[in-house]
This record gives sequence, C-alpha cells and structure tokens, in this order.
Amino acid sequence: MSQAQLGAPYFTRAHVSAIELGKIRPAMRSLEHMAKKLDKPASYFLDDADLERARSERELEIGAIAGLLTFASAPEALRRAEKALDTGSLSVRDTARVRLHAGSALNLLQRGREAIKTLTVAQRLAGELGDEPLGRAADYQLAVATRIAGNPRGAREALETLLRRIETAKPPDQLLRLRVLITMGGCAQDLGEPQAATTYYQQALEWSSEIGDLARIAFIHQGLGNAYRALGDHDAAAGHYQKALASAELGKDLVGVLIMRNALAVIAADAGRIEAAYEHVARAIEIARVSGPAAYLAHCYATRAEVALKAKDAPLARSSAEAAIAAVGERGADADRAVAGATLVLAELDLRDGDAAKAERRMRDVAAIYKALDAKAELGEVLMRLSRTAKKHGDLRAAERYASQAYAVSKPKSANVEV
Repeated sequence: MSQAQLGAPYFTRAHVSAIELGKIRPAMRSLEHMAKKLDKPASYFLDDADLERARSERELEIGAIAGLLTFASAPEALRRAEKALDTGSLSVRDTARVRLHAGSALNLLQRGREAIKTLTVAQRLAGELGDEPLGRAADYQLAVATRIAGNPRGAREALETLLRRIETAKPPDQLLRLRVLITMGGCAQDLGEPQAATTYYQQALEWSSEIGDLARIAFIHQGLGNAYRALGDHDAAAGHYQKALASAELGKDLVGVLIMRNALAVIAADAGRIEAAYEHVARAIEIARVSGPAAYLAHCYATRAEVALKAKDAPLARSSAEAAIAAVGERGADADRAVAGATLVLAELDLRDGDAAKAERRMRDVAAIYKALDAKAELGEVLMRLSRTAKKHGDLRAAERYASQAYAVSKPKSANVEV
C-alpha cells in the first residue's frame, strides 16, 4: 500500500510520510484512520512504540550497569542491578545479564558468598537459553566468587574446566582466557604454590601483549610480585610491584595503586627500609579510606602493624592490628587473610609482654583461618610458630605435636607433582 493510498481520502501522502519519519505525531483521528486501512486496532501502534521505548531504555540501563563494574563504582552498579531485578519486567536473557552484573559487582565488593547465589541463577538461565558466551561469563564470575568465599581449590578446578571450553570455542574468547589465567595464578598463590602461580602469570603476560590488553598488565605484575616474594626473590618481586604501580597510576586505578603501595611497603620493611615502608603504607591507607573495599583497608592496617612491629613501635603495631580487625565488614578470603595477619602481630606483642598462653590462643585462631582457606604454606608457618612458642614455655609435647602437624601440612603429596 502506498503512502497516498494509506492516507486517502482524508490525508495527503506528505502527511503520512511526515508521520513515518517522526517529524509529526499523528492525531488520534489520523491514527484511527490508518489503523483501519491496515486492519489493526489503534492501540497496536501505541503499544508497539511503548514497548520499543521500554526495551531501548532497559538496554541502555543494562549497558550502564556493565559500565559501572569497577572497584570505585561497584556499589552503584549493584544498587542499579537490584533495582532492575525488582521491576520484574525483564526478559529471561536480560535477567541473566543483570544477575551476571550484580554478581560481578558483589565480587568487586569482596562479598563472595552473596555473589555465588546470584551468579548460580545467571549460570542456570544462560544454560536454559543456550547462550554459550553468557554462560562462560557466568562460569568465570562464579569461580571468582568461589575463590573470594575462601575455596581457591574449588575455584581453580572450575577455571580449568572453563579454560578447556574457551579453547574449543569458535572463535576462542581470548580476553576471557587471559582473565582465567590471571585468576588461576591467584588461586595457586592462595594454595601456597608460588611456582605454579608464576607459570600462569607468565602465560597471561604473553597473552596480554598479543591481544594488546594493557588494562590487566598491572594485575599480572602484581601477581608475579606476590609469587616471587613467596619464592624469596625480593628483588624480582619489587621490580614487578613497581611495574604494576606504574601501570595502575597510568590507568588512574586508585585501588590498583593502593594495592601496590601496600605491597611495596611489605617489601621495603623486609629490606629494613622502615621509613620507605611507612610512606608507602600511609599512602595506601589514605586511598583505601576513600575507595575501599573494607578488606583492602584492613590489609593496609595489617601491613602498618607489621612494619611497626619490625620498627619496635609496639603501641602503633597494636593499634594498627586492632584497626585492621575492626575494619573488616563482610568476611571473605581477603578479609580473613587481613584478620590473620593482624592477629599474628597481636600474638607477637603478647609474647613480648610475656603472655605466652594468650599468644598461643591467637595463633590457634590464625591456624583455623588458614586451614579454612586451604592455605597450606601459611598454615605450616603458623604451626611452626606455635611449636616454637610451646617449646619456649617448656611444653615439649605440644611443641612436637605442632611440628608434626606443620610437616604433615607442608610435605608434598607426591614426589611427582605436575603443575
């Protein structure tokens, strides 16, 4: 039907054209006339326009939520995602996408247990839709949430499965592969396997260069710094931390800067450069107070406590350790590690004050944390500290028991372990 036929006999072709081009809004009389010609109710055109407008607005909102998925704006992303879910007007696909974004925001906020719940729904919906890219994204974030919730072994197993799926995809998702490698490095580090962590991070570094992803180079150098520090190569660790700091500053990533400042404070303290350590950690605390999350602020206070302990400033060490514990809100792997570090400082101060029994109680609490996190290297170290403490106050039986437990935790399960 031509425009002239549609408008006849009351409206000109130019009038119909102007309506089609959106130059004028049709009067109800015009709309009813053309609807009758097309054998449609007038409401058909109104409903269609409203639905299209609502769909467009939803798409814009979902895109805006995705754009807010950074450390600084994660709370706003979560608020808007929850608001979108509360409307109850989302399609199944949009519900899956919004739940994925909500889970990602919870991960950024270190709220792993909550993230697992919403991401499990996103994963199920993606499976029902048969949307493989959406499913892979949900699987990745679910693995991250599992790690944050204190199960790095389970997270690594999920990531290994996901990596095999990524490599068989057509085309392969190179960016997701890079993210998986970085997170697998973090899981290996959590499990006390720094050599395996360096392998994952080196692979990630090669991939980041190949696909030109500069945004994640800071994460990779941070991971390499952590791994080399655990291996005892502090010079290599410091070099990677400095590269990570430079990348974070270039990208104006405040959270990345505070993490690197905190790491450099630890390295400086280990090298006996106490003033430099204080400067780094002071800057880290200043940023953490503004940017959060709370677990990171707790880590910074714990680091200051460790630096003060090495500087033999007992009052500052104690107040910083107590501030670290008080700063923790939502519990998770990162928060638990911060609490463990701060508690060890308090235990050392108890020993210096001559209260061995109180120190031992604190160290047992720390051992329980590391056991729950499956952090074997840290658990073995704490058990050895408990053994030495028991030996000092003459409890040789307890000293032997703790030493045996430390050996059982630390010894390799096999002489032929492939990583």
